[in-house]
Amino acid sequence: MEFETLNVEQGVKYTNDSLDLYKRILVSFYGDYKGALEQLKNLSQNDIENCHILAHSLKGTTAILGSEVLPPLFYEIEMAAKENSADLASHIEAVNTPFSALLNELEAKGFNE
Repeated sequence: MEFETLNVEQGVKYTNDSLDLYKRILVSFYGDYKGALEQLKNLSQNDIENCHILAHSLKGTTAILGSEVLPPLFYEIEMAAKENSADLASHIEAVNTPFSALLNELEAKGFNE
C-alpha cells in the first residue's frame, strides 16, 4: 500500500505493525475529519479555544497516520490560535492544499466508507 501523502511504514509502526488497524484508522480519520478545514475556519472566527483544540488533535492524528507535511502546519495553526494571532487565517489557508490532497487520496483509494 502506497500513498503520496503519507509515509505508510511510519504510520503502521504506530499501530504495533498492524496493517489492518492502520487501514481502519485511515477510514475513521476520513470520516471524522473530512470537514475539519471548514470547522477550523469557522472556529477561528467564533471559538478560538476549540480551534486550538481541533488543530492540536489534527497535528497528532496526522502524525500517527504518517504525514510528514501536515503536523508542522497544524502546529502553526495551534500556536496561532493559542496566541489569538492575526495570521491565524493564513495558517489555516496554508494547510488547505496538503490536507485536501490527503483526503482526496484517501477517497481515491477507498478509505472513505
